[in-house]
Amino acid sequence: MALSPFKLSFLAAYLLVGAVVGVLVIHPLNLVVVWWELARFSESAPTLIEFLSARLWLVLLPRHLDVAIAYTVVGAIVGLAFGVFTRNYLRTSRAYQSLREEQTALIPDLMKQGETGRVEFKSSLRWDMKENRINRGLETVIAKTLAGFFNADGGHLLVGVDDDGRPLGLDKDLATLKSPDLDAFERTVNDIVSKNLGGDLCPYIHTVFARVEDKDVAMIIVSPAPRAVYVEENRASVFYLRSGNSTRKLDVRETVNYANRRWS
Repeated sequence: MALSPFKLSFLAAYLLVGAVVGVLVIHPLNLVVVWWELARFSESAPTLIEFLSARLWLVLLPRHLDVAIAYTVVGAIVGLAFGVFTRNYLRTSRAYQSLREEQTALIPDLMKQGETGRVEFKSSLRWDMKENRINRGLETVIAKTLAGFFNADGGHLLVGVDDDGRPLGLDKDLATLKSPDLDAFERTVNDIVSKNLGGDLCPYIHTVFARVEDKDVAMIIVSPAPRAVYVEENRASVFYLRSGNSTRKLDVRETVNYANRRWS
């Protein structure tokens, strides 16, 4: 694939800067290492300043042109490698930012569509709206819903939304956290998954946020799990599966049959 003039100039700039760094930075650093080795075994070794003063300018002499070229090439290679890494990093960052924006824009649409086999609404993460207090049991409810998505084809869990798709916000949940911000909310979601379902599943969820009617709404995007996911209940491992617009608990026979079809 041909590179555009912009990409060529971008890489050429890193190549040029790298070449300069090779002569002005890498070369002196290498001399410092040589001096240090010399000073370790010779009491009559010159000081570092004397050693550098006597050696640095030699690179300008025609008979030492090969040394200058060598450091220029080394620096250029380093610069080119850094330029390629930077270009790829910027490209990935832009793609990731674009994906987050698309996912965030999806939240209002999902709220309007209502709950489906891949979309579930929850009023809160841990704040009991009826009793007006923290209820840690709600975290288990969240874990069950996530487990159902993990064991199915993935899905979207929207938090801060009532059953009718109206935004309730996350203020009550945020007030229960040590750091009442959205980053802490996302960390709490990961903690719920790690504690109840397994830390190896955290890479399979991604939380984004949107302002809807001036209220924060969270969307936990769940990817299908690479293994069967269980929730511990009363010292028993329980298997949940998303079925229709609800999360269903399977009995032992159903679990074995489903797991064999899905992961074997």
